[in-house]
Amino acid sequence: MTDFIQRIADYYLTSIEEVTEAMQPPVVKRTPKPIAERQRPVEFVLGALSDTQANVVHSILETPSATYPEHLIWGVTGSGKTRIYEHLIAAALKAEEQVLLLVPEIALSSQVMEVIQTRFPGETVLYHSGLAQGKREASYRRFEAGDAAIAIGTRSAVFMPAKKLSLIIIDEEHDGAYKDQRRFRFDTRTVARLRQEDANKLKLVLGSATPSMESLGRAKSGAAKLHRLKDRATGQSMPTVYVPEYKTQHGIISPFLQNKMREHLADGNQVLLLMNRRGHSTHVHCDVCDNFAECPRCSVALTYHKDGVLRCHQCGHSENFSALCPKDGSERRLTGRGIQRVEEILDAQFAEHPYARLDRDTAKKNFVAEVLTGMRERKIDILIGTQMIAKGFDLEGVTLVGVLAIDHTLTAPDFRAGESAWQLLAQVVGRSGRHRPGEVVIQTMSPHHAAIVAAQNHDADNFYAAEAAFRRITKYPPFGALARIVLTAENEALLFGSAEKINAEIQPQNASDMFSGEKNSVVELLGPAIPSLSKKENAYRVHFLVKADDATSLRNYLKRVKPLIERLTRRTPGLSAFVDIDPREVG
Repeated sequence: MTDFIQRIADYYLTSIEEVTEAMQPPVVKRTPKPIAERQRPVEFVLGALSDTQANVVHSILETPSATYPEHLIWGVTGSGKTRIYEHLIAAALKAEEQVLLLVPEIALSSQVMEVIQTRFPGETVLYHSGLAQGKREASYRRFEAGDAAIAIGTRSAVFMPAKKLSLIIIDEEHDGAYKDQRRFRFDTRTVARLRQEDANKLKLVLGSATPSMESLGRAKSGAAKLHRLKDRATGQSMPTVYVPEYKTQHGIISPFLQNKMREHLADGNQVLLLMNRRGHSTHVHCDVCDNFAECPRCSVALTYHKDGVLRCHQCGHSENFSALCPKDGSERRLTGRGIQRVEEILDAQFAEHPYARLDRDTAKKNFVAEVLTGMRERKIDILIGTQMIAKGFDLEGVTLVGVLAIDHTLTAPDFRAGESAWQLLAQVVGRSGRHRPGEVVIQTMSPHHAAIVAAQNHDADNFYAAEAAFRRITKYPPFGALARIVLTAENEALLFGSAEKINAEIQPQNASDMFSGEKNSVVELLGPAIPSLSKKENAYRVHFLVKADDATSLRNYLKRVKPLIERLTRRTPGLSAFVDIDPREVG
């Protein structure tokens, strides 16, 4: 895999050592015992395919990798993408080859693991950071040796070595969790494509009900082959979506939605409520001095949780809540809406119906599986959760979905705000009525936003067309290449002075000596600017955005300016910097 490692290092302008370190399992101390190869069954018990699904499977299997090494399955929620994955995996195993199946969230991997293990008993290993080190290393070694034919994992699994890897499947490919924000900030999809370059027979399959603009752009350009599934596998129609008039005084759960909940619960059905904000109150405010409780390490408000603790959802800082303002001793108010407030409403208005909550605070070991079991056994009537409940769950009894808050996503300071809101809405809308008629209620004060209209009308094509027009004008991906340069320092004055200094040096028009013979007009530098998250973990932040007409121009520019940035950080104690190629976040 040395060529693969070198390509990653070249693409992300980082060292071979850093890439190699990211690829290693957590424990590399023991020499694994040789594992004897065993004969695998020729046939597997698989579910039947519809004609549309069978056509997709046939097309992927019969299309040579040299013609289309990458395939994009765009299927509405419930269209049977997992069933297609099963048949593709079966074909690989019959040829005595190996498969990587990647999922965005650990909480989802157990559900996929259960399905795949049932279809392919004894062939599957799980690989993610939530496993104990010994189990994770054992999975790594089994897949490396070829004893396991299938590895299911999160983004780090894309590096797993294998002797006979022929297929990489990336489920929910649009999900932001596939972008690493810690090491050299790799994108799992990009790494998978780089891996293909060293393996002529390796195929990459990406699946989603709401594909990313970048993946659709690749399909439009011919770099990937698009397979469209417009109908649900069960034949059930998409749910009816209501966008009633909504104002903040209506409460977290509006009267319209409460009535709908009572109707569906009275019929013996189940309800999903999406509230994509953790905690109880997102702001702790003093009316006298107008002071908000803020994280001492980050430029974000602390969130009040019902256990009497204020928490920062950026760095994890926590402190005990005090009802009195530390500045003037006045009583503080709890404002802003979090998911724990929804629990209070359910306790008061729907006390006769058992409910469960799924978010990062509750999704501990085995809890997700327990909740899903409770939903399937009808021991839970209402499930409330953050965005994790929008992904991948097929719950037969759910006929009503309520979206309690989406406007903060629509107005986020990011060029992907509309796309992110649409993806979340389309995914959670798809949880309703998968096996019987369903309904959805979206509470919003922006009913005419393109993402809301598209979700209400199940009109993905119009949304993507409008989003593409915006991206084309602004030259954001997929109609341009993007990178982000971030400077950080604990000393704010030092940071701003360094930003102004490096700004003059890295301006394309001021670097003609570096760019002799090249057209600088294809590169645009924006900044320095203060991002919306101006302080994180005690470090102030300033950033630049680098936009280019194409990836080659962007990389050529970054290759030349990165040494200048590194020289500045070496000469300026207390200053740090990083370059994020293909950034997922720009705030």
